[in-house]
Amino acid sequence: MNQLFFQLTRGDETKLIHMWSTMHECHQVQNYISQQLSHLSDQLNMDPTTAYHRQAAAQLKTEISSWYGNFCKLVKDQREYMQAICRWSQLSHILVDDVQRDGCPSSLHSLSQEWLYALDSLPHKMVSEAIKNLLSGIQSIIEQQEQEVRLHKKSDKLEKKLERESTVLAEMEMKSAMSFNCDDADSVLNSKHPFSIKRAKFEVLKKKVGDEKDKYMSSIKVTQAMILNTLQTTLPNVFQALMRFSDAYAQALKNVLDHASLTEAEGSNA
Repeated sequence: MNQLFFQLTRGDETKLIHMWSTMHECHQVQNYISQQLSHLSDQLNMDPTTAYHRQAAAQLKTEISSWYGNFCKLVKDQREYMQAICRWSQLSHILVDDVQRDGCPSSLHSLSQEWLYALDSLPHKMVSEAIKNLLSGIQSIIEQQEQEVRLHKKSDKLEKKLERESTVLAEMEMKSAMSFNCDDADSVLNSKHPFSIKRAKFEVLKKKVGDEKDKYMSSIKVTQAMILNTLQTTLPNVFQALMRFSDAYAQALKNVLDHASLTEAEGSNA
């Protein structure tokens, strides 16, 4: 038990303080970089979404989802670990009377309790919510990319149909011209004439192709704007939350260690 107390106060805790202090510095740099996204031009390009873009977005979603799960697991596991030490030290203090003389069980129990209080005070919910918001933003981007691809396929399909109809109409027009005579003039101009009906349908299709093309081009703009907005708004929030968490964790552990050292010194003097 003495060894565990020494390990926590001289080994694990000091390493954790250093680790979280280093993490805080890293998150400061990441936050600075993410802030630079606000300087990106809002003059969006019109590059359509490719298979590579969709694959990258899907992979990013997987990584962020894993990041979220691992962070939540970190908080949960550390709390359960300190709870186990707290219960064990309390039982040891009750069951082994002889060990009470060196004060270690009560010191270990006090240390584990303070560590638990420190864990509970950390802004871990802020971090998990920030990561979850980023994940939600990436999911929205993926859905928008899928919508853009659907519109592209629909627009492309209609354009090919328009090309075929244009060829058919040109052939009909050529045949009509070759067999044209004065008696056919009124017939061709009649709205019920096959050529007139075909041309009317062609014009309707042509307008539909234009409308679908406009929808597709608009969806490209929406996708680009959504990507930029998501990165500019959610990514800095994640790193700012991580900055607060890592700084709070390092400071909380330092306070726990200082208090444990003071308690240990007072016990030795007594």
